[in-house]
Amino acid sequence: MSDDTNNTLTEQRFAELLAAYGADATRWPEAERSAALAFMDNNVNARGMMRDALPLDQWMRASEASVPAFSGLEARILQRALPVGASAFIDRLVGWCLPASGFDVRQLWRPLAAASLPLAIGLMVGFQVELSPDVYATTVEQELYLISLSDYAEIL
Repeated sequence: MSDDTNNTLTEQRFAELLAAYGADATRWPEAERSAALAFMDNNVNARGMMRDALPLDQWMRASEASVPAFSGLEARILQRALPVGASAFIDRLVGWCLPASGFDVRQLWRPLAAASLPLAIGLMVGFQVELSPDVYATTVEQELYLISLSDYAEIL
């Protein structure tokens, strides 16, 4: 970066550098390193943020040394077969209705049962529904009465 970087670096950008790269200045991007160090020298809040970030960096460096080496772990995981997942309901239903094995007359009842199930449900629902009398149905006498009234309605 140019010399203008010293003037344009903000506390927010300095905090972002600390959060992303840690308190070790050698890990910071070279383009912003000198500006960030100069900003830290001139800003009390920046020095406080650096002081707060140091324990985390020290803890992370200490934990790097204690990580055991698992030789061949990645290869073992990649070679392991994936578990068979549970199939979806529709896949199981189709497999039940149309088995993958050869055609067998004894298994013919399955697709027939699946096809006749909607028919049976429709019949049950149809017989349960009462045919309600038409509310607007009128008798012959009522029709004649209404016709006779229509003559009087035309006069008004």
